[in-house]
Amino acid sequence: MHIELRQLTRSESQWLKVFGLWLLALWSVVAPAAASVSARDRAADFAELTQLFSGRYSGVVADPTDPTAQRSISLYHKIARLDWPALGEYVYYHQISLDGFDSKQPWQQKIYVFDQNLARKQDTMRAFVIPPTLGIANLESDPVKLSRLAKGGSAEAAGLQGFQAGCEIRWSRAAEGTFTARVRKQDCRYDSAAFKQKISPEISYRLSGESFGFEEILYGAQGKPLFPASGMITLARQASTAAAVLAASKPTEWRRLDPERTLYMDLDAGRVIFELSAVFAPQHVANLRALVRAGWFEGLSINRVQDNFVTQWGDPDGKKTIVGAAARVPPEFEREWTTDIKFDSLTDGDIFAPQVGFVDGFWAAGDRDAGRFWMTHCYGTLGVGRDTAADSGSGAELYVVIGHAPRQLDRNITVLGRAVSGMELLAALPRGTQALGFYATAAERTPIRRVVFAADLPPTERVELELLRTDSASFAALVEARRNRRDDWYKVPAGKIDLCSTPLPVRRKAMP
Repeated sequence: MHIELRQLTRSESQWLKVFGLWLLALWSVVAPAAASVSARDRAADFAELTQLFSGRYSGVVADPTDPTAQRSISLYHKIARLDWPALGEYVYYHQISLDGFDSKQPWQQKIYVFDQNLARKQDTMRAFVIPPTLGIANLESDPVKLSRLAKGGSAEAAGLQGFQAGCEIRWSRAAEGTFTARVRKQDCRYDSAAFKQKISPEISYRLSGESFGFEEILYGAQGKPLFPASGMITLARQASTAAAVLAASKPTEWRRLDPERTLYMDLDAGRVIFELSAVFAPQHVANLRALVRAGWFEGLSINRVQDNFVTQWGDPDGKKTIVGAAARVPPEFEREWTTDIKFDSLTDGDIFAPQVGFVDGFWAAGDRDAGRFWMTHCYGTLGVGRDTAADSGSGAELYVVIGHAPRQLDRNITVLGRAVSGMELLAALPRGTQALGFYATAAERTPIRRVVFAADLPPTERVELELLRTDSASFAALVEARRNRRDDWYKVPAGKIDLCSTPLPVRRKAMP
């Protein structure tokens, strides 16, 4: 082929210059757009990866420490998200055990931290080992130990064993719904306290909605494997439905209602049962007890049912005189966050408070830095009605939330407790037609037949209920089952759970 070379004419040269400027302008538009698409893809991958990551995995596999490959063992992995802001936003606890989930003597425990910052490669995961000397097991269900570790700030200050930069785990999408990661031995080398020598690991991971697979070959100081290669060990994800978790729960994970803090409200349609909190509202609980024992609610009624908001009861005319109890009680909107109060935290975050969780089985929120926390308005919350003045409530007028959680009421009204049984009787009442859902006539109101504390009834007239403890392993599993629902019907797990969407299970006391 012959190509003739010649000098460009002036017009051709100008045309090429214009064309070049046009290409440059086009690239200035296309390049950022391409980068933006890439960033969006990476963000979507990251979101899916973190949704998949938490879970429980188990299976019978060949013992990786057996050189004959003849022995089988049952292996259990659980990965749960932690609230440890000093390490990062996405922090996970990984326990590997031989004797079941929630082992008291786990084989190995790790902390993983994902880096969400796009500028620092968000597909990278930092890993730390929890040494056995720390005496920790089931860290995700032990907020006291987690709090002690977190006070150290960094992972190293907390006593965790970190690895050098080359040991970072880099995840990437392998296929739809599947992610893989690898650590190469030439990039990672660390001093092992367990093997008392320098270790170079070759690690591979494979994660999907159905399983968690890993292969780990440890090379010793001489460059030879410490154990024979066993190939990738794949464990099946355990489908933890709420029903399955509750069915497998232990009797010790349930608590009985305290009769002194259990309030019955009897209607023609049945009984509503409330549990009261003396931790958050001791003065109001005491005043309500005085009101009830003085017969305050006799002859009163449910006077207001506002759709998607509250059902309210008390004196419809406001003319009845309070006898034997205080007409005004100082507000108990929030209280000091003291170390003697056990707070079972929820790690998913909240837009109304820096921290959310549970205290004595009640939904609660707080600000640890400010040293304050309070009960929240979720479906079934029992609160004290008041006028404009903060101290105008006494317990003589009560309401229960029957709609979407009105969290704007938090710290503006005293919360007494929550309904643990009979909510359907209050939520299904006809809605009031007047402003704010009040009934227009006395005939529309629902009469209250009796309000009484369980402690004031003989045992034969009480309803024996048990509530799942919020500091139990089964409750942690229940939260995870609701956070990442993997029932056949669900196609996309939420990956998070709202405080007021977290169930607080109640059941009839099991007969001996």
